[in-house]
Amino acid sequence: MSKIAAAQEILKALGLPDSQQNEMSALTLLALCSIREETPWSNATRTSQRITKEIMAFVNDNYKATAPYAPNTRETFHRQVLHQFVQAAVANYNPDNPGLPVNSPKAHYAITEEALAVVKSYGNKDWKKKVEKFIQDTVLLREKYAAERDMYRIPLIVDGNE
Repeated sequence: MSKIAAAQEILKALGLPDSQQNEMSALTLLALCSIREETPWSNATRTSQRITKEIMAFVNDNYKATAPYAPNTRETFHRQVLHQFVQAAVANYNPDNPGLPVNSPKAHYAITEEALAVVKSYGNKDWKKKVEKFIQDTVLLREKYAAERDMYRIPLIVDGNE
């Protein structure tokens, strides 16, 4: 099985909807974990990556997609893949600097530690147990990450009202 097909299987197991089990989503997961076709799943790593400079470059360099992804597809990666990964607790947004403005060119993503544990276990005896734990903990993770994001919000007061 190709790494792309396996990544799609992982995304399905993590509970992502069909629309996030496509090739672009699989390639994004592979990039976030630095998994090349020859890399064992157990060697998956977690590094913060920007969309164009790291994620898209990794995909274009390592998975000769039907048509290489051009910089103008950056927003597609953001809106159709990474936004949903963050909501599903598969990726963190700006984990190294959560205070970055939304439109910062330094915005970056990294796979969550919990999702990384699932990816690293793919194909071994711990796989099902790690998937079950991820699914069980997902709601708690979403709440945790939402609380972290709320810490960086500045209250807006207009005419004495919040």
